[in-house]
This record gives sequence, C-alpha cells and structure tokens, in this order.
Amino acid sequence: MSLFVLSLVLFSALMHAGWNLYLKQSGDRLVTISTMHLVSGMIGMVAVLFLPLPHVESWPYIFASVVLHLGYHLFLVKAYVYGDLGQVYPIARGTSPLLLGFVSVFWIGEELTFQSIIAIILITLGIFSLMFRGKMLLKHSTRPIIYALATGSFIAAYTLADGLGVRLSGNAASYVLWLTAFECWPLLAITVFLRKGAVFSSMRQNWKYAVPGGILSVSAYGIVVWAMQNSPIALVSALRESSVVIAALMGIWILGEEKSVRHLLSVTMVAAGVILTRL
Repeated sequence: MSLFVLSLVLFSALMHAGWNLYLKQSGDRLVTISTMHLVSGMIGMVAVLFLPLPHVESWPYIFASVVLHLGYHLFLVKAYVYGDLGQVYPIARGTSPLLLGFVSVFWIGEELTFQSIIAIILITLGIFSLMFRGKMLLKHSTRPIIYALATGSFIAAYTLADGLGVRLSGNAASYVLWLTAFECWPLLAITVFLRKGAVFSSMRQNWKYAVPGGILSVSAYGIVVWAMQNSPIALVSALRESSVVIAALMGIWILGEEKSVRHLLSVTMVAAGVILTRL
C-alpha cells in the first residue's frame, strides 16, 4: 500500500470518528443524524447520475441495507443519549466483527484461526470492561450498553448485506452511492413524524453539526471503497478500524469524558481485536 493510500484510509477513520463526534455534541441527535444523511443522500443522488446502474441482482441487498441502516441510525442516536462517545463507539464497532465471526463459523462453516480466536478474546474482554463506568452497571448505566450492542448488531447485519450485494453490483461506487441516495428518506420520514412541526426549526439549530457530519459520513465511506479497489481489502479494513481509538481520544480531549488507564486499555483491546479480525 502506498503512503498516499495509507494516509487517505487513516483520514477516513478520522472522518468517521468525526461525524460521530458531531452527532454526540448536537442537541437533538435524531434531527441531526437525519439532516446528516439528507446531506449525504443529496450527494449520492447527484453522483449516481454519472455512474452506471448496479446490476439488478444487487438491488434486493441495497433495499435490505436501507432498512438495516435505519435500525443502526435509530439505535446509535439512543446510545449517544445515555452514553459517552468513548464508551458507545468502541462497543458498537467491536460488536460487529465479533458477531460476523460467529456467523462465519456457525452459518457459513468457516474455521477459526488462532489469530481469530485471540481477536475474539480481545474484543470480548475490551467490550466487557467498557460496560463498567466507575462502580456502576445498574439502572441508567445499562442503557448505553444495550443500545450500543444493538447498534453493533445492525452494523454486522448491513455489513453482511453490503458485502454480498456489492459483489453482485458490477460497480462498487454505484452500489454505495445508490444506497446513500436511498437510506436518508426512511430516517427523514420517521424524524418528521416524531418531531412534527419542530423538525425544521431543530434542523436550523443543528445544521452546523449536520452538514459537516453528512459530508464526513459519505466521504469516509467513499474513500474506503476507493481504497479497496486499489489495495488489499483486509489491510484497508484493518486500518479503518483505528477510528475506535480516535473516537475514544476525541471523547477525552474534546468532550472531557472519562480519562483513565483502564479505559484507554479497554479501547485499545477492542481496536487490536478488530484489526486482527481483518488481517
């Protein structure tokens, strides 16, 4: 992998952690994430005009992924209502490869390598330790954990759907951008229904988080897809997961969240485990 591609992938990880930071900082997170994806959706709608249509076999996966992304967005919003960026983000991102690992063994029939077993142990221990904030694991402290685990489950599901769908699409960029163009509308409809007359005023208040967040979201994913066309997929994916550590550091430096050796060790364990699953 060239230094240029390496730098872009690491920048993509920074952007992904960045839009999660914008979401966490915003006032009405449901409106913010809806506006974020309206921005990225508009980018997708313009971009697909210049690209070929994905093959017809991939469209069921695109529509399935739209539904799964909706669940992901809704649970992510709830997770950030109750939990810190440095707690929610690593749990959500770590749960996904953990679940995909079990699916590959018990459904697809693949065998776990020693490296995969070590990765699962690291992720499990890291997530388990992140569930504890100080001495509390009761009442309100369980809510971010439950929502973060659910978020990670949706990440695993749409990753599996997109992994199968993009192989049938004939054009990875077309697949991603058509997905981006479609996925914003169900989320926007739910937001308008729940917020009713307040949605547009809330959008005006949260635009400073939503607009850059939407641009970061689609740019981060676009860079990853482009990099996978020019470099080994496993290596790109591994570098991409450095966002786990970046998000934790953002939570500490920018949001003033928990800063302890135990917390940083937990995040590092999750990151290391996720990277091992990709190598």
